[in-house]
Amino acid sequence: MFGESDAARSEILDFWNTYYWLAMWASLAIAAFVHLAGHHPVDLRYDLSLAGWTVIAQLLALRWPVQIRLLHALSILPFLGLYCNDPGILVAQKERPLVYILFSFFPIYTASVMTGAIGVIVSLLLAMASGTKLLLSSQLAAAIAPVYWGLAAMIGYGHHQLTEALRERYRRLTAQALSDPLTGLGNRRALKQDFTRYRDLAQREGKRLIVTLWDINDLKKINDIHGHAFGDKVIKKFARTVANYARRSDPFYRIGGDEFAGLHIGIDNPNDLIRRIREKSPWVSAGWADATNLSFEEAYKKADQNMYTDKSTKPPEPAVFEFDD
Repeated sequence: MFGESDAARSEILDFWNTYYWLAMWASLAIAAFVHLAGHHPVDLRYDLSLAGWTVIAQLLALRWPVQIRLLHALSILPFLGLYCNDPGILVAQKERPLVYILFSFFPIYTASVMTGAIGVIVSLLLAMASGTKLLLSSQLAAAIAPVYWGLAAMIGYGHHQLTEALRERYRRLTAQALSDPLTGLGNRRALKQDFTRYRDLAQREGKRLIVTLWDINDLKKINDIHGHAFGDKVIKKFARTVANYARRSDPFYRIGGDEFAGLHIGIDNPNDLIRRIREKSPWVSAGWADATNLSFEEAYKKADQNMYTDKSTKPPEPAVFEFDD
């Protein structure tokens, strides 16, 4: 309802995207500097090839950030295998298996961070397939690879689990900050956040956005006479009523002690909704405003004025409460 999981995912995604591309460009810059200084054209061609693919991938990642970053990370493994098997590169023949193992850490770690167990399996299989010839040429490399790659996968998977836990914690904290603990409805902050999104959606679809405001009449008097526990039952009863008699697509919010609000896209006659809810909760006052082209403050003020007009012009209904619980 509030988009909290989207916000958490976006912030975490931005962090990993920044970290990944910075690490890639830093590594490429160091490699290019070493190969330029040593006048090694074969190695430099590999540097430029990977830099070109990285530029393309980073541009594509603007549209598909997770998928392209994962593809780019995994593509480094066959690229490393091709590089280390090239007879013309700078690295000595006997050191190539160890170089391959060393630089495989980053793509294995990245894939494991991004997709957890699936990334671990795919990256390890691809690392073995891309480096089979190198591993078979060195007993030391064959012995070291499982330990080193296992460490990369374990650290990456651990960071993946930590990221998911932080995301879930963020989602829960955000939900608490945007919800009313008594009714489970959104609070005033959630209403203000959702208003812009609903108004933009209504404008795109060529429909009206209606804001409704609701007030439980004489809640203070109810609390004084019957106690706050009874008053809480009244509040929760009204929250259940709007949930049962409004459309599922219409979010409601408790924005004050006795005040509620609703957002409604494309509703034909708001007074019909008010009538239906009043049949079950006759002890409420209500008002509405067409907010399609208004700011939140303008829409709230207009609906609030109409609600208090309704409160002042209608005779009070007998406050008869019937509870299911």
